[in-house]
Amino acid sequence: MLLLVSSSSYAVTIQQLQKSNDVEIKAWLSDGKDKLPSFSVNEQVILYVEVATPRWLTGGTRIESVEISNVIAKQRNQLATNYTERKGGQTWSRQRWEITLYPVKSGSYTVPPLAVSVQVSAPDGSNVVGSLYTQPLAFNVSLPSGLLSEGTPWFTATNVDVKQEWSQSSDDLKVGDAITRKVTVEAQDSLSVLLPNLLKSESSTYFQAYPQPHRLDDSQTRGDYQSSRVEETVYVIQQGGDFKLPEHQFQWWNAKTNKLETVTLEGKQFHARHIPASFVKANLRTLVTTLAVLVIALGMFFAGKRYYRSHPTPPWLLFWFEVRKGDWSKARAHLYRHLRVSTDHLEMGKAGNEKAWLTTSHQVQSGEGKARIFQKMWRMISNKHKSSNRFKLPKALPKLDKGHKQH
Repeated sequence: MLLLVSSSSYAVTIQQLQKSNDVEIKAWLSDGKDKLPSFSVNEQVILYVEVATPRWLTGGTRIESVEISNVIAKQRNQLATNYTERKGGQTWSRQRWEITLYPVKSGSYTVPPLAVSVQVSAPDGSNVVGSLYTQPLAFNVSLPSGLLSEGTPWFTATNVDVKQEWSQSSDDLKVGDAITRKVTVEAQDSLSVLLPNLLKSESSTYFQAYPQPHRLDDSQTRGDYQSSRVEETVYVIQQGGDFKLPEHQFQWWNAKTNKLETVTLEGKQFHARHIPASFVKANLRTLVTTLAVLVIALGMFFAGKRYYRSHPTPPWLLFWFEVRKGDWSKARAHLYRHLRVSTDHLEMGKAGNEKAWLTTSHQVQSGEGKARIFQKMWRMISNKHKSSNRFKLPKALPKLDKGHKQH
């Protein structure tokens, strides 16, 4: 019993094993190219945490979550890399973990000390459980190019692949049919939430846009980090005619070549046929206006027809009928009647001495049967009537008798 108490009193702690170099921990930052701790905005930074012992790890390792303002931290690789190394004549067991960091703003950052729970074998054969702490790590982040700003959407990657697919509910599109546009963006050494939102829910008079839920995916295969973003929008056609779904662009910084690259997703032109309901909707104002004009015209026609049943037909209308029929002798008779009533003249040649008047009246009298000549003569006679009335003085009012009172 005393022996057990004594053994318990001298139990080895994880800190004692660390002091005696029976366990060690270290951490460092890299972009995968052994780069110094200075990185670009949105660039993938890998935080390595490594635990080693000259004996062996007897249990699982757990790393505290990384929390840094304006930095997205994600442990995408859930498996550690295990290997052995000869050091000072001993074989060390090493376990290396990777945590990806994505700083989204410029500035200076510090990775705080992280608690790493480990379980190792002590020299006396016992299992020792405890927490080791990494050293703090400082690094700087800046924009990779003056052409970029933190207010515009862009991301950093080492390779980007973009694919666009179109599908239609019918080969011969009409109102009510649907067009589906699907865009897939795949990036290496980036994060799916940093990839751009491309297909905005833009609608127009020709179509209504219905965005589908985005599909985001982040994976890791043999040390390669892949991210993808799939966007899909269904456009339901609302109106017939020609329309175009717009193109979209996005920019990304190539961390491999240190160049800014632009990707363009081409738009596409479409044509859709009207259906009766959409035709009425698209041309409602024109149809209403046309119908209103037609109703007014019919109303005036029937009103005029009823009026002229009990009233004489106006001379200008009779003249128009004769001209339309080509009965030039009757049309000429109407012209002379119009001349006599309007100017008190019986002969056209004596009613005016202007060149245009003389020429036109001669054509009418010579028997030249053309509608435009007869109509021109009618207008000239009417104008003479108007001008003569314009300069006529009104008749004087009759004088009142002295004895007559005006009321």
